[in-house]
Amino acid sequence: MISGFVWTRIAKKLIVGRLLDYLFVSARFLCMRRSMVIIFSVLLFGCNSGKVDFNTEIRPILNENCVACHGGVKTSAELNLQFRDLALLGGESGEPAIVPGNAGASTVMRMISHADPAYRMPKDEAALPEEHIDLIRRWIDQGAQWEQHWAYLAPVRPDVSLDDPWVRNPIDAFLLKRMREAGLSPAEEASCRVLARRVSLDLIGLPSSPGRVDAFCESGDYEGLVDELLADPAFGERWTALWMDLARYADSKGYEADRARSIWRYRDWLIDAFNADMPFDRFTIEQLAGDLLPNPTTEQLIATAFNRNTMTNEEGGTDDEEHRLAQIIDRVGTTWEVFQGTTMQCVQCHGHPYDPFVHEDYYRSLAIFNNTADWDQPSEEPVLLEFEPAHAGEGTRLQTALDSVGADLVAFVSTDSMIAVRRAWEKTLDNPEINGKLLNTSKNEVLRIAAVAPADRSPYQEAFIRDRFADAHESTAALRKHRDEIRRAINTLGPVRTPIMQELPAEEARVTRLFERGSFLSQRDPVKGGLPEIFEQGGTITDRLAFAEWLVSEENPLTARVMVNRFWEQLFGIGIVETTDDFGTVGMSPSHPALLDWLAIHFRDDQAWSIKGLLKSIVMSAAYRQDSSPTAQKLERDPENRLLSRGPRFRLSAEQIRDQALAVSGLLSDKRGGPSVMPPQPDGIWRNPYNGQQWVTAEGENRYRRAIYTYWRRTGPYPSMITFDAPSREFCVSRRVRTNTPLQALVTLNDPAFWEAAEALAARMEATSDRLDDQIKAGYRYAFGRYPSDETTTVLTDLALEASLPVAANAILNLDAFLTKE
Repeated sequence: MISGFVWTRIAKKLIVGRLLDYLFVSARFLCMRRSMVIIFSVLLFGCNSGKVDFNTEIRPILNENCVACHGGVKTSAELNLQFRDLALLGGESGEPAIVPGNAGASTVMRMISHADPAYRMPKDEAALPEEHIDLIRRWIDQGAQWEQHWAYLAPVRPDVSLDDPWVRNPIDAFLLKRMREAGLSPAEEASCRVLARRVSLDLIGLPSSPGRVDAFCESGDYEGLVDELLADPAFGERWTALWMDLARYADSKGYEADRARSIWRYRDWLIDAFNADMPFDRFTIEQLAGDLLPNPTTEQLIATAFNRNTMTNEEGGTDDEEHRLAQIIDRVGTTWEVFQGTTMQCVQCHGHPYDPFVHEDYYRSLAIFNNTADWDQPSEEPVLLEFEPAHAGEGTRLQTALDSVGADLVAFVSTDSMIAVRRAWEKTLDNPEINGKLLNTSKNEVLRIAAVAPADRSPYQEAFIRDRFADAHESTAALRKHRDEIRRAINTLGPVRTPIMQELPAEEARVTRLFERGSFLSQRDPVKGGLPEIFEQGGTITDRLAFAEWLVSEENPLTARVMVNRFWEQLFGIGIVETTDDFGTVGMSPSHPALLDWLAIHFRDDQAWSIKGLLKSIVMSAAYRQDSSPTAQKLERDPENRLLSRGPRFRLSAEQIRDQALAVSGLLSDKRGGPSVMPPQPDGIWRNPYNGQQWVTAEGENRYRRAIYTYWRRTGPYPSMITFDAPSREFCVSRRVRTNTPLQALVTLNDPAFWEAAEALAARMEATSDRLDDQIKAGYRYAFGRYPSDETTTVLTDLALEASLPVAANAILNLDAFLTKE
């Protein structure tokens, strides 16, 4: 029996075939041909009666052609096509732009199909292709449904079948399904020695020692090897490198002078957190709001330095309030990018060009972060002071005394009589002799506040001008002198100072205002803290703690997806969503949507946010263990290996390249934590007329510390790592784009640190045997955990004979296989 669907297909072919035969019989049937073309089009498109998908078919057309003029940035003719309710309202004409169920009555259809180019939309552009116009027509006739973008919908655990001998865990099942759809099949498992090097570089950032490789190949206990690597203290150092880019970690403040900042305790907190497998929800909350937890510990306060990595501008002519707000703006953008994969920076000046975030949404987020005590000052207060054990008692006593003097100072200037003195002082601020005693960088804000009637000031404004008065007026000289004496006494104890977050008391709270077109100088209506409307679950989120808790709650559809995608990218070289920083409507679609949702739910629910658990799930998969050698068919059908029908192969990161060279040469120090160090770098990198700090090359084991301990100055970052695509860390960076340049070869061939490693490797090689070929084999084994082929041995031996053993060692450190994870 033939189904109705098959009959429809047969009838369509017969009708279309007969029409084509008829249409082109003769020119004298021109009028009939035109009629037949219309009938043909109706039949051709009318038979395609499937439901039009808004997200995959309509939204891309609107984003590319319409919302630039009719969206969040610009609303020409008062028409906004970003949101369904606004699109249905229409624009200034008063006619409905879209009439669900009736394309013929919809203004949009008339404008995109207008015969006159002067009126046709998109304006001053080519007409939309006929197939796009027809898609829009059918979509409107079907009711103009406006589905939410996939990333803003809660992940749903998909069904998965494990019924295949290749499948080791659910990850493989999702990948195998896509491979088969593309006519591909998995590769064989990589050799034990290749796999040992791969998983070691991935999990601890270092190659496995030859002994560890031999033990694995003998036992075949891959899970045992994985567990051993996850427990290695080097694990935390490897994954901290990823987070330092996200947190824009640096040992300097940025901008013109770019002076030193002591914030290495935050880097060490990250290492400890990764090694302890701190659940990611707690990891998130402590970094964003550790200071707001009940009775926060020292470690929880240090965690908040995540958002003290913002740059501080110490230039004399700057406006402190403007740059304080620049820091808050950076924190908002960073937080949304890191945890939500959302380009919220776009919304600072206007509604988002493509995603469902309006201008006010940005300032609701800004209000959440805008009540902290720090401001753009060289002291970087508030800071956490940590003293050596021998000085801890005295340090605590002095801190208590300093707090007491501060409270006395505030109390003194808050009496009625002193308030009257301050009011008179405020009226004289146009006198250079008066305002000259203020800090130049805070002067603008003092003058702005003084121009506001006291009754109209916010609590923060009143407290700010009170404190600046206390810092400048002669009546407080004695108290200020005592305060300075205590500060000097504290400094003599040499405490470690770490900038931390601290919330202002309620009685000194700031008022956040919406910036017109993002301008600090055009602040308008007050805004309360809260979530964007698309996420609002009811109630108002007023502080960082509530916001952080929402980020890792089940109500948030993005955090788990974004984070599993970041870890996936680190292991496979490209994320399931390639645009790790943008999960929005113009970001790349996920290559495996069901797998992404499964991983997100698995990470959040099954593994209770365990990073080590997530990584183990991935590296235990059959997909991860595949050989990375491509075939011609796989290169043609899947050149980027998005379908993962072979193992991951890509160049190592800057940190891994340096650390691996030190490790195989025997130079690498296993010292962990502590202040950043200055390994060898070329002369002349640090030349700043506003900063006399010098690069003092470290000696002893500090010369050979892992890359994450290298002193990082934003305006003069470590050159060999920059050459291998490390960012300057002035801003959050979600994804390093790997490049391939001749400068990279010059670094690994000639840089002092790499040549030192080559000489040390040569010494190790020489100590293994009296035979040169055996020395070459030993060096290769140190580098790769396996012996070289006879051909490779001959080439390297000849090089050593012609030049020297260090040159041959240097060649090993420059082999493509050494710089690549295969």
